[in-house]
Amino acid sequence: MAVDLRPDADETPPPEKSRLRKFVVIGIALAAVSALLCLGFTPMVFNSVVQSMRDSAENAQQGCGSLGFSVDDNVKIDGLAADQLQNAATVIGVGQKMKVPPRGWVIALATALQESLLHNYTVATDHDSVGLFQQRPSSGWGNAPANASDTRTPAQRLTDPAYSSAKFYEKLLRTPSWNSRRLADVAQAVQISAFPEAYARWEGFATLLVNRITKGAANGVVASQGDPIRCATPGQVSGAGWTVPALGHVGSGFRTADRPGHAGVDIIVPRYTVIHAASAGIVVTSTCNASTDNCDVDGSPAVKGCGWYVEIAHTTGLTTRYCHMVERPAVVVGQSVEAGQPLGKVGSSGNSSGPHLHFETRVNGDAVNPIAFMSARGAPLGESQR
Repeated sequence: MAVDLRPDADETPPPEKSRLRKFVVIGIALAAVSALLCLGFTPMVFNSVVQSMRDSAENAQQGCGSLGFSVDDNVKIDGLAADQLQNAATVIGVGQKMKVPPRGWVIALATALQESLLHNYTVATDHDSVGLFQQRPSSGWGNAPANASDTRTPAQRLTDPAYSSAKFYEKLLRTPSWNSRRLADVAQAVQISAFPEAYARWEGFATLLVNRITKGAANGVVASQGDPIRCATPGQVSGAGWTVPALGHVGSGFRTADRPGHAGVDIIVPRYTVIHAASAGIVVTSTCNASTDNCDVDGSPAVKGCGWYVEIAHTTGLTTRYCHMVERPAVVVGQSVEAGQPLGKVGSSGNSSGPHLHFETRVNGDAVNPIAFMSARGAPLGESQR
């Protein structure tokens, strides 16, 4: 099957639009970095977080974690205090015992990081908020005893990390589509915060913590100790919150020797194959991009542009792009989408000579290799899944 063999410059939208999106995404990333510093993280931890984001985006080890794992209470991360790491291990361990999928552990850790920086506050810091998750007895948190002999007050229960984690997970599991929605939206549904978007800034670091403490569980789909970790397939969302946009052979690769300007990969799938959002986010572009101004017909190597395409902004400066759709996308600008949600159907519009999905992953506006990027998030591209 013939596919587009022209440079990426012929597929990518006009430079001025790309620059604008890049500035927006960089702004989101800088806001997240500022939050790390303002909320009390030391320069050592700040450097660790920044390096972990860079590594996971471009140089992460491929795979979906070990085939068996246990929570490591003795893991160390430079700059994080012993109580923070112990509390993180407790949050993960409780989720594991409750058979909550790893995505839930990431959401729980991101929430606790935002609320308390993983410190277990036994004295109320905001109204009557206490504990890792800053839950409020006046809002009903802590009313249910852990067992028949539990005579503690609600506030005392909520300062027990295992109890507060369990209550967070119980409400999380009652939240519709929690596994595929944006982390900030899900955390807000559980916690009810005055600053709901603040949870999103911690997603990358929470994923790092889960992977460090469990030896890679956030990279796959697994529920309990000893179960094999599987990579996510279309319709499944990894612990890191990612899924495969389309299942097919990867044809033209990322910036190969014969196509150094090719800023993505081409997934070879039949016309009308459904394209799925690789992760939850906000649609920032949904349009026709073709030098002929007509995306309702097959393109050719002589046509410049992405054809019908969608771009989604995720957290921490990450964006994904889906090109050459057969018809107008099924989503619109400003729409919030879930991981795995249909975006449109495969076609050959724009700079293309055969049906395929041109898929790009970008960090702060700069293209990175989708093969390494998706493998690092437990959703490897290609026909082979494990």
